[in-house]
Amino acid sequence: MNSDISGMIELQRFWDTVLRCRDEIKKAGDSIQYWKGQIDESAGRVETLRESIRISKSSQRGREVELAAVEEKIARLESRRDTLRTEREADALQNELAAATSEKSVLEEEILLLMDELESKSAILAEAEREAGEIGRQSESDIAMLEERIRRFTAQMDEHQARFEEGLSGLSASVRPKFVKLTGTANGKAIVRIDGEICEGCRVKVPFHLAGEVSKRDRVISCSNCGRFLYSG
Repeated sequence: MNSDISGMIELQRFWDTVLRCRDEIKKAGDSIQYWKGQIDESAGRVETLRESIRISKSSQRGREVELAAVEEKIARLESRRDTLRTEREADALQNELAAATSEKSVLEEEILLLMDELESKSAILAEAEREAGEIGRQSESDIAMLEERIRRFTAQMDEHQARFEEGLSGLSASVRPKFVKLTGTANGKAIVRIDGEICEGCRVKVPFHLAGEVSKRDRVISCSNCGRFLYSG
């Protein structure tokens, strides 16, 4: 077999491993970003609920302060009953009491609603915190595993990249530039098998005489369609 052909076949194996490792590293990196996104999302959900509870508690305290002021007002109005001298004063006092009592009822209803809302929000927060804890624990475990996977594939990639680059010097000057250029294409395939008369790189039938030349293995032949180097076997 032509030395360039055998050299390119070996280099292609190295390069295929490099590309596979790159793909695995990217997938692991994407998974890490996914898990980090899950952590951030769950933490954000918890913080949003906590802020909502803080707002509700503040509203409840405000309403309670207003209620205390209204109750104090009602008590003052009640204490004036014995000092009234005319029917007009009594009617005015009664109107004030009715308004204050109505305001008191509204405030009491709002406070009860806020209490129910806080109870519901607290239950939702507890569940969100539990889920966030589970996501955090699962993410920590998975991220550690993925980081180890990245380290392992990086080491393998670096090893095969070095062997690939070292082996390039063994190719003749007539094929090396094209071989390197082809490995930089989308699928990284620079040399491919020929199956009968079909190029496995582009799946196009090559001319019969060209397929015959490839089978001899004594010189470098390229696919007339995609330009990749061909070999049989």
